Amino acid sequence: MSTSVSGSVEAPAMAGPLQVFRIVAVGEAMSWAGLLTGMFLKRVTHTTDLGVTIFGPIHGVVFLAFCLVTVAVAIDQGWSRRRVLLGLASSLPPFFTVLFERYAESRGLLGTAWLSRHDSPKASQRAVCTLLRHPVRAVVLLLVAVAALASVALVAGPPVG
Repeated sequence: MSTSVSGSVEAPAMAGPLQVFRIVAVGEAMSWAGLLTGMFLKRVTHTTDLGVTIFGPIHGVVFLAFCLVTVAVAIDQGWSRRRVLLGLASSLPPFFTVLFERYAESRGLLGTAWLSRHDSPKASQRAVCTLLRHPVRAVVLLLVAVAALASVALVAGPPVG
């Protein structure tokens, strides 16, 4: 929080789409790095499977969070369906989320301000606006969605291989 000239306390500015997307894209890439390191230790050096045990679930959760954030940012920023699919697909190969974030920023697809408003023409934009107006609820909803999707993945079983 910062103090204004008049002495009143101002709330910190909320992170914009560019900042939120960048954080999640880098986090997804970092979780890939941890998982790949764990896979190397398990499959190549045959020393331990601890890295896979730790980073497998972490990567799964961050992957799901990236996908949900990608959809929310895409709705807010007015991405085409093709760009949404490209953004989602970037989460599959290791480290491509960072490449996609750079691509999206260089093409003006990631603004510093949220565009969704309560009177936006699309219901999806109004839903994003509601989430933005209630950030604590939005984070809780994101965590619940990730937990639910992760639970489904756990019931389905580990990836084959």
